[in-house]
Amino acid sequence: MIAVTIPGWGELSIEYLVVDFNGTVALDGKLKKGMKEAIEKLSQYVRVFVISADSYETLDEQPEAPAFTVIKVRQEESGADKARVVRELGPEKMAAIGNGANDAAMLREAALGIAVIGEEGCCGALLREADIVVTDIMRAFELLLKPERVVATLRE
Repeated sequence: MIAVTIPGWGELSIEYLVVDFNGTVALDGKLKKGMKEAIEKLSQYVRVFVISADSYETLDEQPEAPAFTVIKVRQEESGADKARVVRELGPEKMAAIGNGANDAAMLREAALGIAVIGEEGCCGALLREADIVVTDIMRAFELLLKPERVVATLRE
């Protein structure tokens, strides 16, 4: 678990991380270099779920990694499905990371929502739902591994 006290926010206790696949930890349907290892490191602190509508239909081809669970959602309802997963797992103990329009609802539901402006860019609607915006996925992971950065960014 990752726990911090954020002045003006209160206690934040993260047990789960839901992270979007395409555009966030993957580019053009392929897991980015270093992602498997980075997720393995995070999985020492939180349970990690990689979630995707599998736009490139490559999710099943990715290397297996016991550090995370893959959740495939329907393409036509991916935003609603992603938000439902967050609600089912427990939004009060959830961090969510994404870059696309279909990630906006899951960031809104989660206790901590992180938008990533990566190689694909980032949807403007997602930015409005995010608590924190970063320039790449490794910065998002570092926020969770060094939660004092979350405090520095969000404290009032």
